[in-house]
Amino acid sequence: MTQVPAASTSDHICWVYDEDDASFDRTVRRFLAGGLERDERLLVVGERVIASLGSAGDGIGDAAALIAAGALRTLTMAEAYEEAGEVVSGTQRTFYDAATRTALADGYSGLRVVTEVSPLAEDAGTRATLVEWEHLADEYAAEGSGFTAMCAYPSRLSAQALADVATVHPLVHADAVPPFQVFFDDDRLALTGSVDTFSAERLARVLASSPVGDDGAVLDLGQVEFVDIAASRVIARWAQDLEARSLPLEVRGASPLLQRMWQVLGLTQIAPVAFTRAGA
Repeated sequence: MTQVPAASTSDHICWVYDEDDASFDRTVRRFLAGGLERDERLLVVGERVIASLGSAGDGIGDAAALIAAGALRTLTMAEAYEEAGEVVSGTQRTFYDAATRTALADGYSGLRVVTEVSPLAEDAGTRATLVEWEHLADEYAAEGSGFTAMCAYPSRLSAQALADVATVHPLVHADAVPPFQVFFDDDRLALTGSVDTFSAERLARVLASSPVGDDGAVLDLGQVEFVDIAASRVIARWAQDLEARSLPLEVRGASPLLQRMWQVLGLTQIAPVAFTRAGA
């Protein structure tokens, strides 16, 4: 993805930017302008993206006037931490759900958010909880809540940090995209790209943090390019964990080769899943 997405609802975007690239400021303003076009309330979190509002233009206008009108709110990282609490997925969802509901109650069509919380991704101690929240935020956006977000991260972060956060976004703007992505699409969890021995551990972490309803989970592999033995075992262990909680797993759109590998490896015995065709 190279262009700022059109003004649509339920987007969840990871935008990796170069810190000396002035076009990033225009990207932020254009994304927010898309929200204004849809009569969404705007929320900007993080000093770097707040700085992008310093110049009018790109459909935004004067930030101070938008703030005074209640159409825009800005929070530094310190203010966001004080108001939203620790970066724990449940706490963050409560905060953004309340902000979205308030926006809807105030007559707006939704809430459009731009965040830049790179210190949380840079710190290995907080990155896992950040990725878990990003994954939950994707589900929240996909369920039609009225929540839309662009999550900005600087390219100076380590390759692992960028891959971790980008993996749980359906839309990614970066020079190096992650080998696979896991995101919510309506009522199913979609896996795209390629997963091998070197990235299987990341897939295991994402699946372990995926929210699952009382009816179980649907994992859509219709857009997967390659899944090796290690990745298959990760999916099987996830299915096993779900079965222990009496939650079924439907695997949709798996290739004949993957289904054959599942049988040859004996995964059917340890983790029974229902294989269905794409679009079923």
